[in-house]
Amino acid sequence: MTLRLLFVPLVVMSLTLAGCGDDPSPEASAPAPVTVDTATAALATSAEVGRYRGTLQGQRRVPLSTKMMGTITTLTVEEGDRVREGQTLARIQSQNVEAQREQVRARLREARAARDNAQRQFERIQSLREKDSATEQEYDNAQTAYERAQAQVEALEGKLEETDDMLSYATIEAPMAGSVVEKRAEAGGLAAPGQPLLVVETTDALKAVVQVPAQEINRFATGDSVTVRIGAAGNRVQTGVVTQVNPSGHYASRQFEVQVRLPDPPADGGALKSGMYAEVEHRTGTASTLTVPAQALVERGQLTGLYAVSDGRALLRWVRTGTREGERVEVLSGLRPGEAYVTDATPRIADGQPIRTE
Repeated sequence: MTLRLLFVPLVVMSLTLAGCGDDPSPEASAPAPVTVDTATAALATSAEVGRYRGTLQGQRRVPLSTKMMGTITTLTVEEGDRVREGQTLARIQSQNVEAQREQVRARLREARAARDNAQRQFERIQSLREKDSATEQEYDNAQTAYERAQAQVEALEGKLEETDDMLSYATIEAPMAGSVVEKRAEAGGLAAPGQPLLVVETTDALKAVVQVPAQEINRFATGDSVTVRIGAAGNRVQTGVVTQVNPSGHYASRQFEVQVRLPDPPADGGALKSGMYAEVEHRTGTASTLTVPAQALVERGQLTGLYAVSDGRALLRWVRTGTREGERVEVLSGLRPGEAYVTDATPRIADGQPIRTE
């Protein structure tokens, strides 16, 4: 019994010594150095660019409505149809207005006849008055009758112009060549004054309409040259000209509208369509910025970082980035000028890993 108890501690001590002999040394567990390229962060002068989002639209966009209340008897177009200038697009029932015009015409003929008769009477009395063969009262009465008849003719002529104008709204024509982009009514429906039935937009000339924050609107001026990117058209890049800067912003969003005219479309101009998303880049001057290669950055979920170099080690540091120009990205914070960093974080690098440079 005694020998068995003495044997157990000896076995435990032997196992403990064996385990201690297998522990790796600190040098053996440290990660091996990785070869990287490094650079020193430095400020550089670059163009200061503002980027603004907007939408492509036709240079002219016209809602078509009528001043008449009536039934739509004809509506010959659909959304997407191309139309030519002066083409009849819709007709409104106008029998009542046509009847009113005929009544006015009849009254006008009668009034003109009465005016001509009053004019002849006045001229006759005037001739007699010059010979002292008519009294002053007769002369005044004839002159008043003539002037009253003339006023009646002028009133009816104005009424006829008014009815003709109303009848012109019974026929809706395309004000320019373009396409129907909205159709808000159908034949047989009721047309109301001021209620748009169709919207026609030019397609051969486009503009980008963007919203600009209040603090940046004073950077824009009519005639400024800007760059317009249209991603949906194969990421096309075109140069545009600022044609309008709205001096009044939206009261809620504090955004100001800026319109940019695009050049005449090329042979494949059909690739650009109204409603496409557009991004306008406006260069306002120069600024000193700190940039790094895009491949120097690492992404960890919502965070962006790079490896700063300190005491021969790569230390992961989170940074805040700005705009990207080509293969370089602006660093707004997290890296200071004069600090060294790893220019290519593509190889796997552990935080704190020793590095060596070629």
